[in-house]
Amino acid sequence: MVNNKIRNCQFVIFNWRCYNNAMNLLSFPSKHPVGIDISDLSLKLVQLQTKRHKITLQTLSRLSVPEGYITDGVIKNKAGVAGLLQQLTRETILGKVTSKEVIACLPETKTFIKLIALSRAEENVAAAIKSEIEKNIPYELAEVNYDWQIIAKDRREQKILVGVIPKIIADSYAEVLEEADLFPVALEIEAAAIVRSVLPLAPAARATALIVDIGAARSSLIAYADNTVLFTVSLPVSGKKYTAIIARELNLDLAKAEEAKIICGLDPSAAQGIIAATLAQMGNELITKITAALKYLTAHYPAYGKVGSMYLCGGGANLKGLSDLMTQRLNIPTQVSDVFTNIALSQKQAGKYFQKKLTTDKKITPRYQYQQDSSPIFATAIGLALRGVYLA
Repeated sequence: MVNNKIRNCQFVIFNWRCYNNAMNLLSFPSKHPVGIDISDLSLKLVQLQTKRHKITLQTLSRLSVPEGYITDGVIKNKAGVAGLLQQLTRETILGKVTSKEVIACLPETKTFIKLIALSRAEENVAAAIKSEIEKNIPYELAEVNYDWQIIAKDRREQKILVGVIPKIIADSYAEVLEEADLFPVALEIEAAAIVRSVLPLAPAARATALIVDIGAARSSLIAYADNTVLFTVSLPVSGKKYTAIIARELNLDLAKAEEAKIICGLDPSAAQGIIAATLAQMGNELITKITAALKYLTAHYPAYGKVGSMYLCGGGANLKGLSDLMTQRLNIPTQVSDVFTNIALSQKQAGKYFQKKLTTDKKITPRYQYQQDSSPIFATAIGLALRGVYLA
């Protein structure tokens, strides 16, 4: 039975323009909703506060999710995930959680988000949107929750951003948060949160930006232009797949293989070139999928076909040489995203909470030590938390 907490939870999509409101000056501790990123392999939590008209980091938390608890975005062990969420709010890396209100993301593989164009002559916009949804998703309309926002209008057409999620998925995420004694005030499509953390509030460039989220279990691409998400693409590229290959080739356990992967990256002089060759396969797989997305962009959104930049986030974003490979092969300037673009983070916080010293065997590479920047993995959680601040 769905209780009032779940019934009052919103399913939302993102329009950049609605975040230009002035921020309230709040005192510590923050009562802003907590952003929680729920994924197959980990849970991540961020709570922000506003101080002297600046947004700062108040609370940070992260936990691994045991295999089988969540599979391809579907919660399989509700009690187990609820217990982990309670632990996530108690055992923080930084600060304390001071609100039970939560904004959580919905799994990218189960959501649909797309910018559509309708004629200004269309009198029944809601009916037309329903028709577009039925054409583009493999679900009956009665089986989904959907939301839409008019992004722009001119004399001929109106641009509308549409988001869709199966009800069974949205309900399961709301229910597991409620079981953890949390109050889900909004469930948001992941792409919206990532955009909010990676891109500046007032983007100067008019050219299209691509954001590639490279995760352990899966990856995704977001096309963004003219203050809105155009579309998203799920990329079946898994970081853990290539970690397993490296583990097998170098006779390492998975934890050591992951460290060696991060330390060596695409450096051909390390590990006899084995890690570089393996990660080149991963890079080629990503490039093939991104190239297909670029063709789709040109065919369906010709006005936005010029891509000016690409940003990498997620656990695979910091692999040595990957951004350079993307730049060279795709001819698109590519960089690791700064997920604190819209947050005032001190150097002390950056060094203490987002830098991790990794080591590997000297036989693998003479440069066996490395300071890993873990901040890109918090992109979604930061974006969710920012929504709570902007709409306060």
